[in-house]
Amino acid sequence: MGAVTLVVLGADAAVARAAATLPVDVVHVRLPGAAPLDRAPHDRVPLAPARRGAPDPDTRKSTTHQAPAEYSVDYQHAPTFLAFVDAVLRPLAPAAVVSLTELGLEPAAVAARRVGAAGAPPEAVRTTRDKLAMRRALARAAPHLNPAFAAGDDPEAVARLFDGGPDTAVVAKPVAGTGSNAVTLVRAPADLPSDRRTPATLLERYVPGREYSVETLSSGGRHTCLGIAEKRTTGEGFVELAHLMPAPSLDGPGRLRVERAVAELLDAVGLADGPAHTEVKVHGDRVTVIETHNRPGGDGIADLVRLTRGIDWRRAALGWAVGARPRREPGGPVAAAAATVFLTAPPGRVTAVAPRPRLTTGRVVGWDVEVEPGDPVSPLRSSADRLGMAVLTAPSGTACAAAVDELTALPIVRTDDRPEEDTCT
Repeated sequence: MGAVTLVVLGADAAVARAAATLPVDVVHVRLPGAAPLDRAPHDRVPLAPARRGAPDPDTRKSTTHQAPAEYSVDYQHAPTFLAFVDAVLRPLAPAAVVSLTELGLEPAAVAARRVGAAGAPPEAVRTTRDKLAMRRALARAAPHLNPAFAAGDDPEAVARLFDGGPDTAVVAKPVAGTGSNAVTLVRAPADLPSDRRTPATLLERYVPGREYSVETLSSGGRHTCLGIAEKRTTGEGFVELAHLMPAPSLDGPGRLRVERAVAELLDAVGLADGPAHTEVKVHGDRVTVIETHNRPGGDGIADLVRLTRGIDWRRAALGWAVGARPRREPGGPVAAAAATVFLTAPPGRVTAVAPRPRLTTGRVVGWDVEVEPGDPVSPLRSSADRLGMAVLTAPSGTACAAAVDELTALPIVRTDDRPEEDTCT
């Protein structure tokens, strides 16, 4: 039997390292101008090495396979990409075509079906990437997981969203948005601008509660939860400031409710195999789905799974398609609890950046500050406006929450608090 070939779209350095541990030949397809695969990606903070353990037999086996091939192709341009699929990928007879990056999810699914390889169903991927389509799928199969919602171009449905009383608020978000970009809270119909009254905008009644990120790996319609992270955001805003795993505020029954809700969601959108990252809100006994993606979560969540569960989430999210089961990394879990914390500062210009701190209730195992003195700092409107990321470990969920509080209270990045217009370049 010949070697098994796995095609990966849009890998960064961390994903490429994970793919290299699989016992397959790897073919990378990347966008023109993408950063070299030996460069550390922004969503992966260098971590302290895990404890040593026995050599991994899969890793030893993978060294007998060919070095990864790499192609530069605009997979976002359908005619160009489909011609490449037919001319280059089809003759390779790949076993699977997958992606762990948002822009590569649908092209990978289309390519997998076109060449008869394993991959996510294109219909399911489109439903997860189109937030309005996801809402409609839930309305048919599991309406209790939806908030009230409306398409931006449906004026009667939009008006009904604001009929819940004086305290009613509505979230406006792009149907195809990511990274909390252009997500706003609207208090009255008159506050909704005309450019948000289009099919490209989804409106949802704001629901209270804590927000969680749920990482699952599915096989044949059976959904296994690998980790739940509690999210901290900007008050009523929507930019993530920290992720804590395991979620310190969820008890056993609460965790089961979340896991059941995510399984219902994945069934509703038709995602029976592969990874998923789902965001939900919990208020009392009610779980409301925010969104889902057929990939692992960003913001260093894959590192939290590795630290707390001892599972390489990126490897598992690639390996399912070629029959590689999730496995514990050598040495197992590193800590009982872990968190990613994002650095922010008031708008202005950076005047000073503090070094990595020592915490009293946890340990900083990853540190990446992306600004230096003189750099402009914009208002915190989306994930792209954050200034860096730290990864913490702690001996318990309570200690982890305290460590997050301790770090976020420190003025790591100082600015001169100039008005926003002074930061434009």
